[in-house]
Amino acid sequence: MAFRNLANLLTSLRLAATVPLVVFVLEGDFLTAFWVFLLAGVTDIADGLVAKWVNGRTSLGAILDPLADKLFLGALFVTLVVIGAAPAWLAVIVVGRDLLIAAGAFLLRLRLRGFRVEPLVIGKICTFVQLVYGGVVLGRLAGIAVPGWWEVGLLYAVALMVIASALAYLGAALRYRPFAEAR
Repeated sequence: MAFRNLANLLTSLRLAATVPLVVFVLEGDFLTAFWVFLLAGVTDIADGLVAKWVNGRTSLGAILDPLADKLFLGALFVTLVVIGAAPAWLAVIVVGRDLLIAAGAFLLRLRLRGFRVEPLVIGKICTFVQLVYGGVVLGRLAGIAVPGWWEVGLLYAVALMVIASALAYLGAALRYRPFAEAR
């Protein structure tokens, strides 16, 4: 049972890292923010591996993991906008996509008993690209040499993946028959 909860513990650590990350970025301590971000990113990989390794998927983890991803990345993107390190439109589409997914899941749960949100592959890729972009921006701010074209390329890759995954989740939601018939 302890191993089953290890994945949830790792996810909780990522969630708990959100506030220190935001504080370090706002205070201009970018090197510490970069390391907090990197450690939180490792927990994102580790919690999934642990859950698969010990067959430790739990109903709490099914809610907590995407929530941690959305809050952690959303807070980072908004904070990067506040300090002028990322464009506001990017934070708007990242947070908007997450709100769209959350609202859609809520509506489907109201209509379909036992509905569970299943992550799409494109959603996982989107999260990965957002993590890489966040790491590159924080790395640049921390003085770690990162080619400028990486950041620009990743900026547009994030935008593309966010829009594509939002459309994919919307399409998946509209395929549920009870939801489609209610329109």
